[in-house]
Amino acid sequence: MVDEASLESFPASDPPARGSLRAAPSASTVALPETAAHARSRRRAWIALGVLAGGLALAGLIVLGAKLVRAQSRRADLR
Repeated sequence: MVDEASLESFPASDPPARGSLRAAPSASTVALPETAAHARSRRRAWIALGVLAGGLALAGLIVLGAKLVRAQSRRADLR
């Protein structure tokens, strides 16, 4: 009974074949090299994004500082 069941499941119990697990590159899967102009425009975009993020962070710190100054002046007025 056990032998019969193992014979029936034989294809499912085969170990995977040995060999490469990577597919060979083809024309549709290989990325084209980046041109110098495209690289420059990407770099400019990242710089602009960094400047924007820095400006937003600085603006947030300024707003937070202004709120803290107002809160301190209100506490001083209540004394």
